[in-house]
Amino acid sequence: MCRQSTLALLTVIGVMLAAASAAAAPCDRLSGDRRALAEKLFRATFPYDCCDETLDRCLKQKSVCRLARRLRDDICRRVVRGDDEKKVKAALDRRARSMTPTTKRAGIDLAGAAAAGDPKSKVVVVAYACARCPFCSKVVPELHHLVTAGGLKGKAVLYFKPFPISGHAGSAEGGMAFVAAQRLGRFWPYALKLYAEYDRFAVAKLPEWAAAVGIDRAAFGKELSSAEGRKRLVESKKEGLRNGVEATPTLFINGRRYHGDLDRETLLDVLDEEADRVEKRTHCEAGFR
Repeated sequence: MCRQSTLALLTVIGVMLAAASAAAAPCDRLSGDRRALAEKLFRATFPYDCCDETLDRCLKQKSVCRLARRLRDDICRRVVRGDDEKKVKAALDRRARSMTPTTKRAGIDLAGAAAAGDPKSKVVVVAYACARCPFCSKVVPELHHLVTAGGLKGKAVLYFKPFPISGHAGSAEGGMAFVAAQRLGRFWPYALKLYAEYDRFAVAKLPEWAAAVGIDRAAFGKELSSAEGRKRLVESKKEGLRNGVEATPTLFINGRRYHGDLDRETLLDVLDEEADRVEKRTHCEAGFR
């Protein structure tokens, strides 16, 4: 009995230590030359909002700019994975171009667009995506998870705009399938199915996947060739082109073109940043990590 209790206790402690390690601030994992590089970048970086000093000085203020903490951790994450000074600075510049509040807003018509997440959210993410884009097949499901069940649940809403890329075989047919699923009220189940089957894509399978997610096959077949559906797809593509979309996925955050990295951690961070901004949560106490 005592042995079992001890083993159980050790297991719990192990899990707690693993969780604590995973949650540790990225800067805590730096030492030597890597730490020196991060500190150099702290002294050279100015937050694009919230604080007018260099990052290292912003972090020492009594009421700390939340963005300064985010940029600190962003720098450390990049240095930990081995990025050099030039690469980190380029990533920070892309982030600043994307997230500066004064950046010009794009004209995007969301009426009738497929949405996921909290429709009342003040953080609106629009994804222009192609059915045959390999990056879209990863980024769109990831964003969908974040806004419906992950760290952005209740904080952000995701809208999808089909944008077929002519160089991708099957992109037009896939785009029509997206529109058909939307018009039949099953867009997200269908889109997630199509992306999950990315490596098995074939135009002939589009109706099969529709049936698999509960769409009437005959109705779907009709929509695939409907003039109204094609008009919607063409309008979505034209709108993207007017907004400077050339490749997919292209994201807009509250109307601002996003130029940054598309990995889960970075997307979660920048969208959390936007949630803080719109809710006017700009500062926190110095001791808060």
